[in-house]
Amino acid sequence: MRAMQLDLIWLRQSCGGSWFPPCRNVRLNCMRINRSRLLGSTVLISTIAAAGVASAQVAELPASDAQATEVGEIVVTGSRIRRSAANAPTPIIQVTQEEILSTGQTSLIDYLATIPALQNSTVPSDTTGSSLNTGGLSLANLRSLGANRTLTLVDGRRHVGSSGGELSVDIDAIPRLLIQNVEIITGGASSVYGADAVSGVLNFILKKDFEGLEIDANYGQINSNGEATRRISGLIGKNFFDDRLNVYAHAEYEKIDNVDSMDINWIRRGPARLAIDADPTNNPYDGRLDAQVFYGLNRLDILPWGQTTLANLQRPSDLTNPNVPYWNCFNDDGFTYEANCFGIMPGKTFVYDGGSARGANFGQRVGNVGINRPYNIGGDGMPIGEVAGYSRIPASESQRYQVGTNFKVTDSINFHASAKYITEETFMRGQPTFFDIDLDNDSYGVHETNSIWASSAFDLRWDDNAFLPQSMKDAIANNRIDIYAPPTAQNAGELIGSESLPIARHSFFGPERSQRNTRDLQRYVIGFDGNHGPVGFAKSLSWDLGYTYGKVEIENIERGVDVQRMALAADAVVDTTGLLGSAGAIVCRSSLENARGVPMRELNEKGEVIHAGLYDHQRGGDLRETEYGRNAIAQCTPLNIFGAGNQSAEALEYVDAFVRVEEMNEQHQFMGSVSTELWDFWGAGNLGLALGGEWRKETTSAVGRSTTAGDRLLFLNTGADFPKVSYESKELFAEVSVPLFRDSFLGEYAELSGSYRWADYSTVGNVDVYGVNLVYRPIRDLTFKTSFNTSVRVPNLGENFSPYGQTFANNFVDPCATASIAALDDQQIKANRVKNCTALAAQQGLSFDFAGETATNTDDFRPNYTSGIAGVSGGNPNLEPEESESFTFSTVYQPRFAPGLTLSLDYYEIRIDKVIAAVSAAGIAANCVSGAELNMDACNSIFRNNPSIPFGMGAPSGDPIGGFIERSFNYAALETRGLDFGANYSWDTADWGKNWGSFDWRLLGSWLIEQKQYLNEADPSDYRELAASIGLSGTNAYPRVRMSSSLSWRPNDIWNVNWTADWQSASNIVRARDFVNNADSRLADQMDTGNFVRHDLTVRYNVRDDLTLRAGVVNLFDAEQRDILGTTIYSNFDPYGRRFFVGLNFRPF
Repeated sequence: MRAMQLDLIWLRQSCGGSWFPPCRNVRLNCMRINRSRLLGSTVLISTIAAAGVASAQVAELPASDAQATEVGEIVVTGSRIRRSAANAPTPIIQVTQEEILSTGQTSLIDYLATIPALQNSTVPSDTTGSSLNTGGLSLANLRSLGANRTLTLVDGRRHVGSSGGELSVDIDAIPRLLIQNVEIITGGASSVYGADAVSGVLNFILKKDFEGLEIDANYGQINSNGEATRRISGLIGKNFFDDRLNVYAHAEYEKIDNVDSMDINWIRRGPARLAIDADPTNNPYDGRLDAQVFYGLNRLDILPWGQTTLANLQRPSDLTNPNVPYWNCFNDDGFTYEANCFGIMPGKTFVYDGGSARGANFGQRVGNVGINRPYNIGGDGMPIGEVAGYSRIPASESQRYQVGTNFKVTDSINFHASAKYITEETFMRGQPTFFDIDLDNDSYGVHETNSIWASSAFDLRWDDNAFLPQSMKDAIANNRIDIYAPPTAQNAGELIGSESLPIARHSFFGPERSQRNTRDLQRYVIGFDGNHGPVGFAKSLSWDLGYTYGKVEIENIERGVDVQRMALAADAVVDTTGLLGSAGAIVCRSSLENARGVPMRELNEKGEVIHAGLYDHQRGGDLRETEYGRNAIAQCTPLNIFGAGNQSAEALEYVDAFVRVEEMNEQHQFMGSVSTELWDFWGAGNLGLALGGEWRKETTSAVGRSTTAGDRLLFLNTGADFPKVSYESKELFAEVSVPLFRDSFLGEYAELSGSYRWADYSTVGNVDVYGVNLVYRPIRDLTFKTSFNTSVRVPNLGENFSPYGQTFANNFVDPCATASIAALDDQQIKANRVKNCTALAAQQGLSFDFAGETATNTDDFRPNYTSGIAGVSGGNPNLEPEESESFTFSTVYQPRFAPGLTLSLDYYEIRIDKVIAAVSAAGIAANCVSGAELNMDACNSIFRNNPSIPFGMGAPSGDPIGGFIERSFNYAALETRGLDFGANYSWDTADWGKNWGSFDWRLLGSWLIEQKQYLNEADPSDYRELAASIGLSGTNAYPRVRMSSSLSWRPNDIWNVNWTADWQSASNIVRARDFVNNADSRLADQMDTGNFVRHDLTVRYNVRDDLTLRAGVVNLFDAEQRDILGTTIYSNFDPYGRRFFVGLNFRPF
């Protein structure tokens, strides 16, 4: 014990005098050294004690005890060495098929996501919106560290990944009637199972000897509005040759309805938190409430086929209450317009009814901040829930088949094989295409084609447009803007005059964007395994040898708009002379000018335009020089973009475009292992040893995007094809278990075990990992387990090699914006950004008040990005493996005085370094200017060449790169620690002399102590604390405490009633320390999400031995997320309301 005391004293001193050190500043070192040292000293003491006991315990166990031990030994997830389940080396959560069927969850992932450790798993609703080629996937995510850090196995073998270039497994690909149980390791396990087991492992154990016929059918609502899922599954099996041969077949059909935003009750209420007061940049607290929640909101600035706003300037507010900022219409180039030149405004904004225009009805206008204040109650506009407009759950239809056999070749050799085929089709709507069209006669001549500024912006002449109502033309022609003087601290800007400005902007949602995804999966497994008695010095021998092949083929068709054709079709004029066939017909300007014989585009030696021609904005030159351009002109069909319902089917077909991508993942795996029991040196039990090897090849490709997109300018995700690439790994692994003592004065049992894996990857070279585990049971009732494991995640093929393709930075917040800098709490980063942004602007000959030091905001940098910024993203072949260390300490208590009761408590720490993170455009921009000096690696990936915003991020239309380059780097780190706790209790009231039936209760819970993300490349010690907060992505929450309680009551053999309650503590929207600095930013009761609880009720009725009916309700009390979160869905909070289900299970033989 002296050694233990000395080590504990050292541990305390080495981490600053605390018994429970935070270990923040030294990153991994404190955790690595202290955990290893503590574990080492514990092992040392146990080994010394065991050696002393070994000499005293020479008698063997009685035969009956030995037999009992042998019968109870199995292979459990987390090890290949056979042992009692009670002696499993790592914490394991087990889920049985009975538990899955007892709940009302309509999918397996929905049930697994109720387990606190899996709470941020990817469910189908997470795959809609901007996701590509992933519609409907269900991906397990342990510890909220990412689905790509959770390894999913089937019977201990890898499964092919379901998303192009990735290894994450679609949980729906596991045949649910074949599932016997699911074993979940919540900690690093790469030394046992290989790369990717960073946060843990899910191992689906399938039935091996099924005989009979089982049919399971389910109909369940997936949303309270009535959308539903329908599923029927069948499993048949038969034994032959005196039960030596088993053959089975499984089939399943499932159909899931699409759920749109407006199908969800609380989204239809239209909640949103809007700004009602703006604070000066140098005084964030002015005593006036900054924001308020409103309901039933419409949004007027962008509608289906649009609204038109005349150019205008609005009176700027005084500088002490700067709700409406001072602005100018023109950019510094004197040619392009500021977006704020077109803020919607009564008398300036018009909507369309049929073929006529009228002034917009602003109803009750709400939200007082900004130039463009688009929200109202009761007026014109789109309901805000409809603005998002996309599928929240994609429609899908799936067929899943699996056949297999298990054959006992001899008494000690078994053969097994299986084949699986799955086909699934999903469809989901995205947000419609959106456009900002400047109506400006001066932008191009009457015999030219209109200018295209971006994939969502082009010009139109208004004077001769055939579809624009005459009243709208008159309004544009007569438009004048008011000119205001800059405001002062006490006074709003004074009107000092007006001037004619006959321009307008037409903003609209255009044709729908959608994805239709077809996924075909096949998987084949063949293998042999066996068990033998004593072989040489081995007392028993178990072995396994097998091959697994998997392939996923994915076809994704993305529909959108051909932007060049959209611009040509919108530029519609009247053919007054009938040159194209009929006098007075509406035609495309490009077709008419082509028929008139307008000269081809021509430039002089200086690059000056001699003849404008019909300009091809995507390729340069004249449209008539390419087959694409000639066809676009010849087939052009005029499109009326002014008002919903005015578009012809022919015109919509003309502008329609699609991109087809064919992705493929392929996996080969050969794996063999042998495990054995060796000598029992000191009566504690046999030493265990397992050895094995693995060869694996992963291949991926994605072709068709560049072929189908060609060189067209599309409102779609375009880019290069992904040629076939692959990597191979060769791996060796070993495990050893050493029983330390059994039935000793030191306790009932103790075991030390270790594992090691070496791997050689063709992409990253050699890696090796190890794990050490200790199990100690001082008495039969109480078990302690501790483990230390290192793990790796090798970059997947997509992260390494995906080609650069177009992407968009939506809702971009510029880190150099004066308001963004003013909102920072970290004074050092604030000072760095002021200095670095000033230096960057100076490189372009510009100067802004980044610090917000002056009273006026006219010299602030105030970029207004009205739409997504185009850029490119792709892979990085120089990535290194992620590296992690995890430590767990577990306690399991099964008191003899309370049979049926089990209590468990697991402490865990996981630290991941060299995290592969795809740095977003916002992250790159922030990394550029947040450090002590400019980070040139980041600055060189950001391009501030926005044609409409001086110093703004972006690039002119046609720029092949755009405003930024996104790719992944090994620059981040993740760190989490917490406690898992659980309880199981089963009791029969007959034991109490009552006839009330039997009860089973299970509680699973987690307490998240901390979850840190280190994402600041300029300052590696800077982190964001996610525990008890909503996440960076805006779709996940990280509650401090989450618990799931399940209580089943069986009054007799016929009825079973299950009640489940899923509770989570509030997550911060704003942390208290930040709220104190700006206490008028919101109401005090709007700082967090509030506690959330969902109740589910299931009733099962055994009609007879072969037929069971079930029915129930999910979210019994219709719990919803708080309206303060707006219309963003956080899947933790169950967004789909109260819903019902019915099902049956039929087993005729």
